[in-house]
Amino acid sequence: MIAKIGWLSYSTSLSIFPVLIIAAVTALPALAQNTRAHSAADYYNRGNERQKERDLDGAIEDYTFAVTFDPKFAKAWNNRCVIRYLKGNLDEAIADCGKAIELKPDYAEAWNNRGNARFDRGDLNGAISDFDRAIALNRRYAQAYQGRGNARHAKRDFDGAISDYTRAIEVNERFALSWHNRGTARKDKGELREAVADFDQAIKLDPNRAVTWAHRGLALLMQGREAEAERDFARCLELDPGLKTSLKLRIDEAKQQRAAVH
Repeated sequence: MIAKIGWLSYSTSLSIFPVLIIAAVTALPALAQNTRAHSAADYYNRGNERQKERDLDGAIEDYTFAVTFDPKFAKAWNNRCVIRYLKGNLDEAIADCGKAIELKPDYAEAWNNRGNARFDRGDLNGAISDFDRAIALNRRYAQAYQGRGNARHAKRDFDGAISDYTRAIEVNERFALSWHNRGTARKDKGELREAVADFDQAIKLDPNRAVTWAHRGLALLMQGREAEAERDFARCLELDPGLKTSLKLRIDEAKQQRAAVH
């Protein structure tokens, strides 16, 4: 999923942000797809397997059975929150993570996951509050710094966003998404050279993210480095031809901004 400030501002890839707890609760034999489970742990474990297979509806069904058998099963509430988030059911996801937090207030992953759902719901202050709590519980929680950075970026608090993305990078220097997002915040702030350096690193770590090539191209274009920018735009469209119309609009805007400055 791409969260947008105008266009292509930063990515909130679903494979990175929601934290699904997939460790088996007990050492149980694998369940056949058509075997009826008989305990909360059985349903929970099968839900994890279904999630891995991208059977999201099946996973929700199993996590629902798990919390029906055991209403105090915080991990099952959290995991159903994640799957509902993946399906775009944000209000239900927020409610599920809220239940997980009620049962286990020190559950950093649930705070982070609810923060992501609140962010996508447009509740930026609520998201920041949840990410604050996740970070207080785990000072090395790169995903929570990333999430809070996104919310701050959306509020146009560029310095706050850059600080959070920097912290995420300090925790995990191979976190390509944070390099990308710090680059977008720096670009939006007008720190074009620093932005290009961040996009360079993001591309080194993840060369197949089309939007990073687009953003680096825009930063280069705004510096007058048109030939380099054109190469980046071409690579972006090779990776994702569907961005052609949006990219053209953003290129036109970048040219107008540069003309206004000069």
